[in-house]
Amino acid sequence: MLSRHEFLSEVEQIRTWREVLIGTNDEHERRTLVEDIVGKILLACWHGVKSEIVQVLREVVNQYINDEPVGPEREYRVNQLSDIRGAFRQAIDHIPDGGLNPLRRIMDDAVHRVSKHQLLLTERAELASQSNEARHTLKRKRETSVSAEPSSPVKVKR
Repeated sequence: MLSRHEFLSEVEQIRTWREVLIGTNDEHERRTLVEDIVGKILLACWHGVKSEIVQVLREVVNQYINDEPVGPEREYRVNQLSDIRGAFRQAIDHIPDGGLNPLRRIMDDAVHRVSKHQLLLTERAELASQSNEARHTLKRKRETSVSAEPSSPVKVKR
């Protein structure tokens, strides 16, 4: 779960990306920024929902187990909770996709701090660097080939 500091940091990152999004006209760059923003928002919502669910479940479990049961009744309740936990785990394994795979991928990218926008910028910088290197190589080849050509004999008029 996100701490308060981590949450505020994520919100600040979303704001920064939003400002960049507003200022860019490049459609591919806009798409990557939107994906990054959506991933961060989904992740923040997931952490909030998960936190609430965990808190409520803890309260229910504590109330259920510690509600004056004694001896075998307490053991029976603990076993019931264990069975319920197993049923939930099995159910999670069988959740149909329902077309949510792209959203899960986007959220997974946010979890692993993969920024599609940063990947795009890195790729563009690498391509520009390769392009510059190719131009310099071509220029050197031209200069080398020009200097390597034999000079034509000069005809002297008599």
